[in-house]
Amino acid sequence: MMVLARIRREAAHLMRKLTGEKARARRAAFAAFDAAVAGLRPGDLVIDLGANVGVFTEAMARSGADVIAFEPDPHAFGLLSVRLAPWPNARLVAAAAGDKAGSFQLYRHRDFAASPDRRTTSSTLIADKRNVSAAHAVTVEVVDFVAFLRDLDRDVAVLKIDIEGAEVALLERLLADPVADRIGQIFVETHERMLPQLASRTAALKRLAAGRAKPVINWDWH
Repeated sequence: MMVLARIRREAAHLMRKLTGEKARARRAAFAAFDAAVAGLRPGDLVIDLGANVGVFTEAMARSGADVIAFEPDPHAFGLLSVRLAPWPNARLVAAAAGDKAGSFQLYRHRDFAASPDRRTTSSTLIADKRNVSAAHAVTVEVVDFVAFLRDLDRDVAVLKIDIEGAEVALLERLLADPVADRIGQIFVETHERMLPQLASRTAALKRLAAGRAKPVINWDWH
C-alpha cells in the first residue's frame, strides 16, 4: 500500500510539472510572500525558521520590521551573520526551531564538503532524508518553538518555515496551541517527496489549516 501511495504521489507531482501547475503555484507563493513583506512596517514582527544564509531574512529586515531568524547549521549561520550585520532590527538565533527542546544531530548533504556554502540548504534534523549523510553531522540546539512564542508574547505578521522535514512535527504542535492564532501568515516548504513517510501527516495538516481563519498558510513556498 505504501509503495502504491508513493507511485500515486510521484505521478501527481509529475502531472503538476507537465501542466505547469507547480510552476504557477510557486510563482504565486513568491508573489504572496513579496506582498506580505511589502506590507510590513516598523514594529511588526516576522520570524524566519531555517534562515540559511539570509537571502529572505535580509529582504524582511529591509522592511524595518523586527526580524527573528533561526539557523542551526554553523556554516550557514556564519554567512547569515555577515549578511545581516547591517540590520540591527534582526535578531539571529544559532539553533533550530522544533516541536521540542534539546540537543540533536543535524544531518548535512552527502556532498557537503565539496560545496558547503551551497549544500547547507539541505541540512536537516531528519536522519532518513534521502540526500543527507551522518558523515558530516553536527550537534545543534533545538528550541521548543511553541514555548518560544508563548514567552515572546507578540503577534507575528509573517512566519517563514523551511526546515527540511521538521516542519510537520512543528506545525502539528503549533496548530494545536492557541498561540497560533497570533500569527498572520505562514509560508512553508514541505518535504513529503524527499520524506514520503511525512505525506499523510502533511495532508492532514493541510486539511486542518483549511478550516482555520488564522494563520493563513501558503504550502507552495520555495
